[in-house]
Amino acid sequence: MKTNLSVDVEYFKNQVGILRKKLNKCKTNGILDEGFEEQLEKLSQIEENLLTELIPYYRVYVDNIKKTYMEINPTKQLGAFGFDSFLGSISSINKNLFITASVDRSVQFFHIDTCADVQIKVEWSAPIKEVKERISFIYKLNDKEILLFGAIGGCYLISSDSFEQILDAEGQIKVEKIGMDYDFNGFGRCLAINDDLFVVENGEEKLSLFEIIKEKDEYQLIFHEDIYCSIPNWTTMENISDDYFVVGTRTGKLYFIKYENKQLIITEEMDFLNDEIRKIKFLENENGKKDSLLVVGNKGQLKIFSLYEDVKNIDDLKGNLFDVESKKGTAVVLSEDGIVYLLEENFGKWYLNEESTIKDVFFTNVLKLDISKYLLMDIEGKLNLLDISRINTPKDLWNLPLYQ
Repeated sequence: MKTNLSVDVEYFKNQVGILRKKLNKCKTNGILDEGFEEQLEKLSQIEENLLTELIPYYRVYVDNIKKTYMEINPTKQLGAFGFDSFLGSISSINKNLFITASVDRSVQFFHIDTCADVQIKVEWSAPIKEVKERISFIYKLNDKEILLFGAIGGCYLISSDSFEQILDAEGQIKVEKIGMDYDFNGFGRCLAINDDLFVVENGEEKLSLFEIIKEKDEYQLIFHEDIYCSIPNWTTMENISDDYFVVGTRTGKLYFIKYENKQLIITEEMDFLNDEIRKIKFLENENGKKDSLLVVGNKGQLKIFSLYEDVKNIDDLKGNLFDVESKKGTAVVLSEDGIVYLLEENFGKWYLNEESTIKDVFFTNVLKLDISKYLLMDIEGKLNLLDISRINTPKDLWNLPLYQ
């Protein structure tokens, strides 16, 4: 196994030897050399970098150390409320708090306690009484304000001085309707393309632009009727960067669209899958960067579109693939055939970990939670923890029997 490391290993070994001699000398005369602690801190950081770079080598090349696998565990539900519908949209407020909208018009928060030793705990709030329509899109404006876009045209601002652990929705939040300058039938599927601009489904094939502005401490929606584009048979979309996004279609096409000069311009069109595209999501590598798109669709089709390299096709998946999430070097894909697939990144490349596949389990949604941790919602609205057992950190390496 040939390693390609940025750390000078010989320098590191020599410096460790020098510090060890200084420490032994200190034990004899009781005098610690000046600068010893600074040198130790510097070497500790080099060691951290070295171990981080070694992680993928141990995952891929070292047998009988630690095989990556997935495990599903039910959560423990607390409180008087639950969730008994299908998820329509969701937004993460912080690492433990989420806001959800169901297909039957119920908007609720849920808080998850990840500090539990054995079983994580979930608590749902009561539904927000002021919202009486199905919400098609949720957007977090800032730490104190959230926007809800309704299927029959309502736009609601949810605000709170503290969203840290908000479960008494009636007593801790304020709900108000946002005004708009347009007679709008309702919000379909939406996508934020920057902090205040959105594209929205407007008719069967039309994507229109609207803007949210704030004047005198009040928000208002401005619809730009003359800024739109038409995409035949479109199914899903994902933002790539500010004012740049991609749209997938029922015929497997990808359209890359740029907003510039007050126009929505199709910059590229390509045939990508041989059937309907069901979901497009960014893949997040171990450094937190997002430089590849994961495109999934019917008949087990899955392709990775790198923004800087060639397209990668991953075969041998089964069923219609419909949901995916990615966090820090892993991605979880759901199939309608009751299969949970795991994709991993090593050495900057993504691949399917076939050995970790879980079969005969049916879930409706996957939500990213933390490194190697995801939430899975089942058909009864119950949340389950998907825990990926994997070497992620230098501490994980220290805890392994590396020399067996």
